[in-house]
Amino acid sequence: MGRRSESIRCVVSTWVFGALLLVAPPAAGMAQENPDAAYVLGPDSQRQADVPQGSVTTHQWTSAVFPGTTREYSVYIPKQYDGTQPACLMVFQDGHAYASEMGDFRVPVVLDNLIHRGELPVMIGLFINPGHHGDAQPENRWRASNRSFEYDTLSDQYARFVMEELLPHVVQEQELKISADPQDHAICGISSGGICAFTAAWEHPEWFSKVLSHVGSFTNIRGGHHYEAMIRKTRRKPIRVLLQDGENDLNNEHGNWWLANLQMDSSLRFKGYDCRFVGGVGGHSGKHGGVILPESLKWLWRDHVVGTATETTDAGVVDPADVYQEKSLTFSGGEYADEVFRYRLLAPPEIADGQKYPLVIFLHGAGERGTDNLAQLKYFPTQMAQPLWRSRFPCYVLAPQSRSDRRWVEVDWSSPDDPVMPEQPGEQLQVVMQLIEKTLQDEAVDPDRVYLTGLSMGGFGTWDLAIRRPEWFAAVGPICGGADPSQLPALKNLPVWLTHGDADTVVP
Repeated sequence: MGRRSESIRCVVSTWVFGALLLVAPPAAGMAQENPDAAYVLGPDSQRQADVPQGSVTTHQWTSAVFPGTTREYSVYIPKQYDGTQPACLMVFQDGHAYASEMGDFRVPVVLDNLIHRGELPVMIGLFINPGHHGDAQPENRWRASNRSFEYDTLSDQYARFVMEELLPHVVQEQELKISADPQDHAICGISSGGICAFTAAWEHPEWFSKVLSHVGSFTNIRGGHHYEAMIRKTRRKPIRVLLQDGENDLNNEHGNWWLANLQMDSSLRFKGYDCRFVGGVGGHSGKHGGVILPESLKWLWRDHVVGTATETTDAGVVDPADVYQEKSLTFSGGEYADEVFRYRLLAPPEIADGQKYPLVIFLHGAGERGTDNLAQLKYFPTQMAQPLWRSRFPCYVLAPQSRSDRRWVEVDWSSPDDPVMPEQPGEQLQVVMQLIEKTLQDEAVDPDRVYLTGLSMGGFGTWDLAIRRPEWFAAVGPICGGADPSQLPALKNLPVWLTHGDADTVVP
């Protein structure tokens, strides 16, 4: 176990959570006395001046899904929520532990700070305590009588309680608008609450797409040890998972928590999940999880970034030419015979063993055509080269370049009439298709997470390529482009984010 612990520390150290990700292990004697002593909360877990504070209200609920039980729950509403747009949702088990501003996690404080800086989306926090049979709640909220049944049981009962019973009541009572998209829902818990969070997403990925588990009890309390095998033998589900645990976690008749979390991590990676394991030296507590909570949330919600209040100076901007690899492909077709096409590829900043990453293809506009293999790095490729975005969205970015006298799709952009899709793709788009196939073959790309976008001329190319090969893409985002309306039924099962302005005179 010692050798495996060292390897985990090494892997985790490369996934930098600032200075707070993994505190250096204390001396052996200190670790035995208090393995959590090294973990100290950072500034994102402290109240900051001039940061608007959200509200937290606490209520009681009598459940029908868990008959005879009552519980407390709290609702966090950020100051930025105004009800005009649906908010994201994050559910926390053992809500008292996460909602307290004096505890290990201090979630309302962390959310206030990160939402204010634009590093998290506007979200509602729902903090739920486990149910209890009795007239009054136990003084020690961890001792609620129905906790193990609700949290450790491998079923969808708890998920149904949250989404079909409690949440509709909260939405109505608080007059909230909450997104129905599972990509906007996360669930979190500690210990038995951690496995409960995973079970909820595992049973209902159409409700929860993100899981955060602190010292999760993936042991044989009520069968949780079976997950490591179930994950390997079950088709991958569309959920993202972050697991945190410490070497000094529990080791008892139910199992070894540290080893169980390592097995979970191994199974998730084997199956190609979007997952992270953060290992430390702590025991069965929220100390380590609380210290890394701000960065854990940013990783979990990294595809919901809305901006940042931190200004970036020109001196801090990374030149994309310095981080995009120069590559080439020899193409024959049409007028080309063994023609060398150069292109650029951005890789994730770190590539973990066995991990697969998304691929985003960007098709540039007319002004970036040429053979310099540089002009096409404007706009989106430049943004994705910046450290903030690379760390938040670890993915491959493929940036091909069209010849100066050619177009991705040979149609008249300026015509007010709808374009007619050519029977065959042009040579420039054929090159792109070969580049995609080559990148899928050569790089650590997840074939289920390939995305296509393009600007202006590239918007036309995005529509055209997506219509020809919809099975290649998880989603497409054409910007200021055009398409043959008669061909759009080919995209009926493909998510499309369309961006265009009604004052566009170049592509009307």
